[in-house]
Amino acid sequence: MLGHEFTTGLSRRVTRRAFVGISGVALAGLLVACEVDDDDDVTDDVPVAEPDDDEEEPVEEDDDVDVEEDEDDEPGDDDRYGGTLNVALTSDPPTLDIHQTTADIVALVTWHIYEPLFTWSEDFELIPELSETHEVSDDGLTETVTLRQGVTFHNGEDLTSADVVASFERWSNMSALGADLREVIDEIDPVDDHTVEFQLNQSFGAFATLMSRQSQGFAIYPASVVEESTETELSDFIGTGPYQFVEQVSDQHVHLERFDDYAQAADEPDGYGGHKYRYLDDIYFIPVPDEAARVAGLQAGDYDYLDVTPQDQFDTLDADPNVTAELLAPAAWGAFVLNTAEGPMANQTLRQAIQAALNHEEMAQAGYGEGFFNLDPAIMHAETVWHTTAGEDLYNQNDPDRAMELMEEAGYDGSTIRILTSQERTHLYNMAVVAEQQLEDVGFDVELRVFDWPTVLELRQDPAEWELFQTNSTFRTDPVMQPYITSTDWPGWWDSDRKVELANQLLSETDFDARFAAFEEMQELFYEEVPIIKTAEELTFNARSNRIQGFTGQVQIGGPGFWNIWVEDE
Repeated sequence: MLGHEFTTGLSRRVTRRAFVGISGVALAGLLVACEVDDDDDVTDDVPVAEPDDDEEEPVEEDDDVDVEEDEDDEPGDDDRYGGTLNVALTSDPPTLDIHQTTADIVALVTWHIYEPLFTWSEDFELIPELSETHEVSDDGLTETVTLRQGVTFHNGEDLTSADVVASFERWSNMSALGADLREVIDEIDPVDDHTVEFQLNQSFGAFATLMSRQSQGFAIYPASVVEESTETELSDFIGTGPYQFVEQVSDQHVHLERFDDYAQAADEPDGYGGHKYRYLDDIYFIPVPDEAARVAGLQAGDYDYLDVTPQDQFDTLDADPNVTAELLAPAAWGAFVLNTAEGPMANQTLRQAIQAALNHEEMAQAGYGEGFFNLDPAIMHAETVWHTTAGEDLYNQNDPDRAMELMEEAGYDGSTIRILTSQERTHLYNMAVVAEQQLEDVGFDVELRVFDWPTVLELRQDPAEWELFQTNSTFRTDPVMQPYITSTDWPGWWDSDRKVELANQLLSETDFDARFAAFEEMQELFYEEVPIIKTAEELTFNARSNRIQGFTGQVQIGGPGFWNIWVEDE
């Protein structure tokens, strides 16, 4: 996905279908990513393991650490319980309503509060979360989800099928992916308090994938909260997650605390799911826009975890005996999104000139630093089954002569090319500075418009305010989970007939080979029509206090979960 963005409106599709009752959506044949064979599709029936009352020792990812736990997972004599985790963010989350936004900073905070029906294992395989089973009828037209019983919201209400229906109605009206789902669902039937049937008008192999943990994901809210909310304002931040919302103080913190009545899904932790040990008493997410202050705060012990760490601080932090600094697999790539809707960038040839002019290695060196990036033309990360180099001839061209030829062909008239960026995203800002010089060298008039990150998020909703904006395209397990693939309303507004046709193939096909062929053509079209320019993949630089124990390093989908970890003081 492209992160940090509010999504409004719905995807344009080739056909529109009427639906009965609540609208629904559908994607087709999403496969789980990460070293999965082509025939390892999402299973039709995904049971959640029942807790074993005799099991007292969950799987623990930390080196040589044995974890023993009380059966009821309540704080007792176990000295792992207690303490506060302070997480330094680059800015205030623009909202705590994950239905509204693809912003990864929102996902990082709110997936501690809310939960989806399905989530991801440590191997990025789809597993249940609030669901217990998921069954698909032989004709593929009925998807039945059975909920775990005994799950309680933070306000004391029990989770029921009514909450799923209400949440789906709201989410699918706000999310581009949810809008796609609505188009293939004719009816939603809450069969009983813990069973929901979705009646489809076509088979849909990736039903569970779309409803899984992701940015702007299908979080389940209480129906009572949905009834009091609008699409722009959530009345209460209430979920079923292991931590509950306490308060948000602008420019100071978002405070979460342990939810004592949390209902466990299984005995063993597994990636983003399974058993979630709530060792921490409190989590504070603290906005610290200045990167030097974040680094100094980590070294001083004021912060335990940095959401974003500048790569040029790796050696300094690696040498600090109180800090763990390590490189993890790429979780995002830097992007320039082009305004295809209006202004100079509505001219495809001129977009191609921008693409031809850029030297990606120079930008990546400035943004990430030597040894902290990969140059790869693929939209989808190499850790997924979707990786392809289709269109690679148009990636990292670094061809000023070709750029000037295309500018002349496009009839460029000297119009200013405005780039929205923020110094709160240092790596993006540094790449923008280099790109500005490269584009000016071939004759473009360029203006960097520098704002705080929330203002960038706001301004890029308005096509009159920019020609390019910067963001990160974050890790996704299937291309249709990228909002710019399935939506024509995502900022940038990529909308061509062939793009829509290919997107609909990706949504409707259930055969992986057919979907992969459509995606390869989509990536070639991506480089031909230039809605977005991929710069380079960022190797994830993770910096955290040595107080943190049990950290798994799984950060690709909306950041880490701070359950199953604890803090130790010397």
